[in-house]
Amino acid sequence: MKKIKFVLILACSFLLYQTQFVVAQQSTEATIPIRARVVADDSRTPLEYASVSITNTNISTVTNQDGYFSLRIPESAKNYKLKVEHLGYKNIAIPVITLIGKDDSVIRMTVGSIQLDEIEVLTGDGGDLVREALRSITINYEEDPNMMVAFYREAIKKGSRHLSLVEAVLDIYKASYKSFRNDQARIYIGRKATDISAKDTVFMKFQGGISDALMLDIAKHPEIVFGEAGEGYHFNIEGVITMDDRPHYVIDFFPYSNIDEILFRGKIYLDVESLAFKRMEFNMNVEGRKDAAAIFIKRKPSSMRISAESAKYVVDYVERNGKWYFNYSGTEVQFKVRWRKRSFFGLFSSNYTVFSEIAVTDRYEDDVQRFPRSERIRSTDVIAEKVEYFQDPEFWGDYTVIEPDAEITNAIKRLSDKLLRRE
Repeated sequence: MKKIKFVLILACSFLLYQTQFVVAQQSTEATIPIRARVVADDSRTPLEYASVSITNTNISTVTNQDGYFSLRIPESAKNYKLKVEHLGYKNIAIPVITLIGKDDSVIRMTVGSIQLDEIEVLTGDGGDLVREALRSITINYEEDPNMMVAFYREAIKKGSRHLSLVEAVLDIYKASYKSFRNDQARIYIGRKATDISAKDTVFMKFQGGISDALMLDIAKHPEIVFGEAGEGYHFNIEGVITMDDRPHYVIDFFPYSNIDEILFRGKIYLDVESLAFKRMEFNMNVEGRKDAAAIFIKRKPSSMRISAESAKYVVDYVERNGKWYFNYSGTEVQFKVRWRKRSFFGLFSSNYTVFSEIAVTDRYEDDVQRFPRSERIRSTDVIAEKVEYFQDPEFWGDYTVIEPDAEITNAIKRLSDKLLRRE
C-alpha cells in the first residue's frame, strides 16, 4: 500500500505547529449577524461540527467545539430558513428571522430514527461496500470543476498556550473528480498573530497547510488512505445511522495486524442509497512509532528528539441535487519535543499541538477558471508568511466567522485588537 506522505512540515529550528479553523463568506450587500448554539435535546450537550446552512443560498458554516455558530447573511435572506444537520440527529429548519437580534438562541436537535424495514440491513464485512463506494466516486461527485469560497485557519499550541494563529479567506478552484488535476487555492485576505517569547526554545513554521487541507478530500484522493482499492484493511459494518435525514452505513476500518506500515484507522459514513462518502473520521497509527515523526518534519536540529503522539483527521461532504461536494476538513497532530541541553545532560520535553481546518462557505459554477501560477498556494508555502501580503483590518467585519473557543478568543485579545471579530 502506498504510504501516506502528508506535507505537515515543520521547518526552522524547533518543531511546533497547530491549526484550527474558521469559516468566512463575503457579503455583497448589507449583512445581518446571526448567532446561536446547537445542543442535543435529550442531554443538552453541545453538538460540534453540526452543518448550518441558509436555504436557497450557498451560505453555510459548522458549529465549534461548544456548539456555537456565527453567520452573516445578506438582508435579502432574512425570510429564508436556517437548516441544521448533525450525525445521528433529525434535520431541523427554522426561520432565519426568529434568530435575528438574539445572541442567546439555542437550537435543540432530536435523535434521528430509521425505518430499518426500508433498508437492507447488513452486518459483518464491509469491504465490498467500501470498494463499491470507491468505484462510484466519479458518479456521486461533481464531474465538472467549480469554484469555492472557504475560510482556513491554522494555529500552534505549546501545552495549553497558543503561540500563533493564522486565518485566511480563500478562493478555490475545485477540480473535477474525474480529472487528475489537483485543486488550486489562492488567498483573498488573511491575518495572523504570534506570541513567541524569549523563553520559547522551539520555533516552528508550518509548511503546506492549505494544500494538505484540500488533499484530505478522500473522494478526490482516495489513494492517500486506501491505496488502490482498500487493500491492507479490515472493514466492519457497525450499523446504520441517520445523517441529514438519510440512512448511512457506519463502517469501522483498521489495518491488518501483519502490516508494519504506518496506515490509518477510523470510521467511514456511507450514504445507503448512493454509497457516497458522507464523512470520515480517522487517525494515523503513529503511537509508539519512532519513524512517524519523519512523515511530518522536514527540517530540525540534530539535537532535537521528536515523537508524533497522535494524528487525527476528519473530512465531511454535503449533498446538493444528487451530487456530493467537499465541505470541511480538519487536522489535529500532537508532538512531543525533547531538546538535549548539553550543560544539564538531560532531556527537557514540551508538548505541541497543531490544528488546521478549512470550511467551504460558498460554491458557484459560473466563471470557473484556474488561477495564474503566481497566485496559487503551493505545497511548500508557509501561510503564516504569505498572509502578510493580504492584510486589511477593515475587512473582517463583513465576513462570516465561526467563533473559536474561549481560550483562543482570549489569546487573540492579548495579541491584537485587529483580530477581534467586528459586528
